[in-house]
Amino acid sequence: MEADLSFQLCAVVDPEVLQAVSIGLSLPDIPASETVGIPARFSGLVAAAHPDGGALVSGRMIGSPARHVVAAELREFSGFEANFGIVAKHMIEHAKEVREAPTAKIGASLALKTICQAVLNRISVTYLLSGRAPRLDELRFVLHEKAPWVELFYDPRLSLEDFELNPDQGPAELFALSICFDDIIQVFHRELGRRKVAPSVFYSTVAVSITSPFLVLRRHGAKPPEVASVMRAYLASLGKKINDGIVWRQRELAGQIEYAPRRKACCLKYALPSKPHLCSTCSRSTQTTFFDEVKGPVGGHSLPDGR
Repeated sequence: MEADLSFQLCAVVDPEVLQAVSIGLSLPDIPASETVGIPARFSGLVAAAHPDGGALVSGRMIGSPARHVVAAELREFSGFEANFGIVAKHMIEHAKEVREAPTAKIGASLALKTICQAVLNRISVTYLLSGRAPRLDELRFVLHEKAPWVELFYDPRLSLEDFELNPDQGPAELFALSICFDDIIQVFHRELGRRKVAPSVFYSTVAVSITSPFLVLRRHGAKPPEVASVMRAYLASLGKKINDGIVWRQRELAGQIEYAPRRKACCLKYALPSKPHLCSTCSRSTQTTFFDEVKGPVGGHSLPDGR
């Protein structure tokens, strides 16, 4: 199935046109000023990183479902919203039974991390690389009782014209992105947040999943100060709760203040028997590796999303 999901945007679009749409803005068109759009600045980070980093990020873009997936039940957002509670229950049980989460609280936290990477991360990547935010009415969800739990696609009936950017129609893209995030986050909060995952942990996980494409590029050679600069601007555009999910450590180097992102609160993943160490962005860690530029042809992790 992974091979079938590797394409970008619409499967019905001509491949040459699709490539032109999905790669984002061309570098000569990107001003050096930080006042340009977030996708334009992100495109500069992709160009500065090792190609493996860009490939990992682009592989997370939302696409149209392969033919065998279309045969499954593609749910609109309302169907996803109504049925996600069942999926969340299975995810918590899996975290406790298979991953040996010692408490339901930690199981819910791990389930939240998984679902945020499966949904919010892919929406974020699609916006950052294409410059266009997915709309909820364009998205289709396939729900499972086991991993991958939720698969996210565009409506297979959409055509190239549906993805054209038209500033005279609809909200600005960052605003549209915030609307999409907010509605999905409400569903996650209802099933995994209330009395399960503390608010600080909840929004830290949300923020990390949305910004993890930047962390992938940093681990593949993009310069940390430039990555942090775009990350901070991106988070500030997404509302106070998401923005506050990340705290920023600072250091002064050569007369300049540099910033490194940290979770606001720990997700307790280190409590698992299989992972007795802290995550790279954990708020409990006394070390901050983000400041260090990655040397060599490639950096990062072996997870499918590059974390």
